[in-house]
Amino acid sequence: MTAYLQALRMINFRNYADETVLLSPGLNVVVGENALGKTNLLEAISFALTGSTPRTPKENEVVRWDQDFCRTEARVALEDGGRKVAVGYAPGQKKRPTVDGVPATSLTNYAAGGAGVRVINFFPDDLRIVKGAPADRREFLDALISALRPAYARAAADYARAVQQRNQLLRRIRDGFSSERTLATWDRKVVELGETVLKGRVAAVERLEPFLADSLGALYGPEKAALRYSYSAPLETYAEALREARGADIERGTTSVGPHRDNFEVSLGGVDLTTYGSQGQQRLATLALKFAARDYVRWATGEDPILLFDDVMSELDEQRREYLADYFLQSVQAVISTTNPEYFRPEVLQRSRVIRISGGPVTVSTMAGARG
Repeated sequence: MTAYLQALRMINFRNYADETVLLSPGLNVVVGENALGKTNLLEAISFALTGSTPRTPKENEVVRWDQDFCRTEARVALEDGGRKVAVGYAPGQKKRPTVDGVPATSLTNYAAGGAGVRVINFFPDDLRIVKGAPADRREFLDALISALRPAYARAAADYARAVQQRNQLLRRIRDGFSSERTLATWDRKVVELGETVLKGRVAAVERLEPFLADSLGALYGPEKAALRYSYSAPLETYAEALREARGADIERGTTSVGPHRDNFEVSLGGVDLTTYGSQGQQRLATLALKFAARDYVRWATGEDPILLFDDVMSELDEQRREYLADYFLQSVQAVISTTNPEYFRPEVLQRSRVIRISGGPVTVSTMAGARG
């Protein structure tokens, strides 16, 4: 068995003052009414194991009201023993991830498996990956690759900063405060970093596509699913395209060519689901992308990530709920939240750990067949 989470402690995290939750390998079902902290628990697991929240860019929101810091602590079971990891955070300060009491070398390295296990999240807002803007799809792809390759995470961040600097220079040139000759240095830097991002994304999409086809086939049916990366300029002509766009870029004050303008299309039966898919198709495609991401991580590392899926059952029919329940049950570890435990068959719950949240202390029901 690969790594899994044994215990999580949350201090001043969202609505939790100081709470510890024990988890089992296999399926963990988090049950409770809305607004009591089910989603916060899944978010805290992700925060503890990656050092960031998948729910909001405003990370000060994770700190409990009227407190000035939060901290998550986790115990991870590994084949060769265990590992204790923690992430401390105070708004306005850098996060402090530690592994067995030793500060992590960097948050980027910590997020890329430094805790000993990776995670794949699904939250209801993730439907934007399929139905939303190209930036939402780029974010999904970059986050997945960054969780495997810290060097890619650094290159993507450096590329974004380089484009921002180039845009500022373009506006200065347009307004007569700088010479066009000064663009050469930033063009070289943007192209160098952009090529790294492009290579990483294209390779990831090629590997993800067959995983997506399998996952969406199981969830939806026999229609062929596909991923297609859409370039503002392909790798072979990227540098030339940036040079050719220089005049227009100066006039607009923004960089029009590069991976920050790219997109990828999710299609089913040749139909672009972003533009023409129904809400149900978009939801299933998002789930399939998450399952494909799990397969991608397993292919790249030989390890299964932890699955954190929030309110995933409520909008599915019974047949797909049964498929997902079996899928999660057979995972190394899955933590699934729901308001209604009846979405899971009794025999599934008997083999799971049920975690009940009622607004007071978290309680755990280890069913007869639960592992842990």
